[in-house]
Amino acid sequence: MKPPDAFDPQQLFPFALDEFQLEAISALNRSESVVVCAPTGSGKTLIGEYAIHRALASNCRVFYTTPLKALSNQKFRDFGEAFGSDRVGLLTGDVSIHRDAPILVMTTEIFRNMLYGTPIGEVGTSLEGVQAVVLDECHYMNDRQRGTVWEESIIYCPPTIQLVALSATIANSGQLTDWIDKVHGTTRLIYSDYRPVPLEFSFANTKGLFPLLERDKQGRLTCNPRLKTKRPQKLQKRSDRPPAPERFRVVQRLRSRDMLPAIFFIFSRRGCDTAVTEMGQIDLLDSDRERESLHAQIRQFCAENPKGVRKHQLEPLYRGIAAHHAGILPAWKSLVESLFQQGLIKVVFATETLAAGINMPARTTAISSLSKRTDNGHRLLTASEFLQMSGRAGRRGKDTIGYVVTMQTPFEGAREAAYLATSEADPLVSQFTPSYGMVLNLLQKHALETARELVERSFGQYLLSLQSVTTPAALEGVAANLAQLDDILAGVTVEDLQTYQKLRGRLREEKRVHKYLKKHSDREDAPELLMQQERIDAAYALLQTNPVYLHPKPAKLLYRLHEKRTRYERKLDRQEAPHPNQHQRWNEFMALAEVLTEFGYLYDRQPTQRGEAAAAIRGDNELWLAIAMQSGAFNDLDPHHIAAAVSALVTEKPRSGTFVRLHASDIVLDALHELRGDRRLLIRTQRQYGVEAPIWLERKLAGLVEHWALGMEWHDLVAVTSLDEGDLVRLIRRTLDFLSQVPHIPHLPTELKANARRARQLLDRFPVSEVI
Repeated sequence: MKPPDAFDPQQLFPFALDEFQLEAISALNRSESVVVCAPTGSGKTLIGEYAIHRALASNCRVFYTTPLKALSNQKFRDFGEAFGSDRVGLLTGDVSIHRDAPILVMTTEIFRNMLYGTPIGEVGTSLEGVQAVVLDECHYMNDRQRGTVWEESIIYCPPTIQLVALSATIANSGQLTDWIDKVHGTTRLIYSDYRPVPLEFSFANTKGLFPLLERDKQGRLTCNPRLKTKRPQKLQKRSDRPPAPERFRVVQRLRSRDMLPAIFFIFSRRGCDTAVTEMGQIDLLDSDRERESLHAQIRQFCAENPKGVRKHQLEPLYRGIAAHHAGILPAWKSLVESLFQQGLIKVVFATETLAAGINMPARTTAISSLSKRTDNGHRLLTASEFLQMSGRAGRRGKDTIGYVVTMQTPFEGAREAAYLATSEADPLVSQFTPSYGMVLNLLQKHALETARELVERSFGQYLLSLQSVTTPAALEGVAANLAQLDDILAGVTVEDLQTYQKLRGRLREEKRVHKYLKKHSDREDAPELLMQQERIDAAYALLQTNPVYLHPKPAKLLYRLHEKRTRYERKLDRQEAPHPNQHQRWNEFMALAEVLTEFGYLYDRQPTQRGEAAAAIRGDNELWLAIAMQSGAFNDLDPHHIAAAVSALVTEKPRSGTFVRLHASDIVLDALHELRGDRRLLIRTQRQYGVEAPIWLERKLAGLVEHWALGMEWHDLVAVTSLDEGDLVRLIRRTLDFLSQVPHIPHLPTELKANARRARQLLDRFPVSEVI
């Protein structure tokens, strides 16, 4: 696609651009793709905005993708204000607005799904006129659950379309760029470690707030020596461990030093809510004008969204204090975000999900703990997690310094804080994992060998190829070292060493027995074992003929040299033999294909009619969802029953202790019961082929969805379960997402599709309906 004539970016942006921004703009004007890797808050979004200006100037389109629906919504609003609402569209699965607009904002998953509907490498109908695709927050490739989406999007995107990958700082940005260059087309790395608002790190303990870092004699940043505490020789009692400072006191210190507004990161929802109550009656607003604006907006929200009010946190909100986490209603979170962006909320207590792309910069970020609980136990934060949170500090154009405050806990102190504050970002790794949907969609349009080529173009495969590359000079050096070791060992083999070791052991045992017999015998020349002495002599004679015994060098050294030789041999073997994981992803692909064949979704490596239906589904296990919808168990259900039954297929098992006082009706439970045989068979077949994909049939929460579809009021629904409101919204939205797919799945009964549409209408009401 022909690029427009270059135009002066300074005419577009009324401020001086940084060097890396100008470099990226220059690359885009040369029709190159770019990977922009720079710290959070450094102005990467501007490059995406330039790609939009450039596309509009050419009468072309641009897709802007993000990992989160909330971030897509935010970009939709921002671009509507900047470019005109008539020129901006939005696609998030739940919502479709102006889908033919020249600027189309969407989740990255929606973009990947578009590419599934287009022959790989070609510009299909949905991509006509698209000049560039912006992949915002591209470091989400590291996300264990969703990282595959980014790799597929890059692999399948037509090479004629420019990619603008915007990423936070990662250690291997060069590798990412080189991979995109290989699988997509000419790509330029635009790297910057410059922060327009530099960060200053502090450490809070019960005594106060202190500088965390200090330069040593070599000029390196290290932990402030005055904060270092002597490490105990043995594990301390809990009562002896240093206490954490009170959050109320920390907020007071931040206020007294003019370090507000602040984001206070706490790694639990309950901790965030508790922190709000710990603030007592403190009022953090600076002026009557701020207070008037804040109060007016809160009152307006309450009047327009009475069901969305978080009543127990309404009063603190009036004083500039809020919580933000996944358990909160989306509408209330949206209000908090808007007020914080205006500087009217002074402290927000948030889980780390807030750090993942939502535009909420602050003067200060406070990190309450340097470790967190995960599925694999308690662990220290990674460098990238710490950088992501600390990067929220410092508002460009408002602050000259951004402040990062780390805190003493009974388990971590200043040493750990200094380590994280001075660590480099983690490298990006591949999370590419084939799915049933991937297998079916690729085999719909490609032969098996072409599908294999596509699968083996993943970032993970690229990283494996780097591990197996050794220069000829290095290989020559290994061979020379092997030859030298062979000379030193002079024919001593591994078997010789093993025999020598066994003979030494035998000789020691024979001597032990001889000593015992001599001690307990009446005569020195007793026959027994005289016989034992003969055995000792025989073992010694054998030992004397062993090459290890005859070698001039000691046996211990020979053992070490042989271990070294083995390492060199393995190094050479690795260059000749494929990496043990070289074809892991393809093997996973073929295992999925075998399961699909067993269930009649593939025949001769081509999707059957049943397979065509499953290919249209997006979910955590597309095969299971297809089996359920094609089983006939849902065909005669009313819309509210279908909603409840579908929720059981898309919902993972709730946390232990979750209670629900509403149950699904018998007709729903009977329909789900019909699926148990298919589920057992799928579990066995997946196990047989080594496939790991969730097969949910969770009935416990289905009653909540059914009663919401029947019109139950939100506050009544919340009252009958221990689920947080945000979790309840997510449960219903996941159900909505799949219900919205059902009408587009081929070969399903017309009545089932119609009832799915009606079920979606019943569920999609405030506060579940998406906030735009």
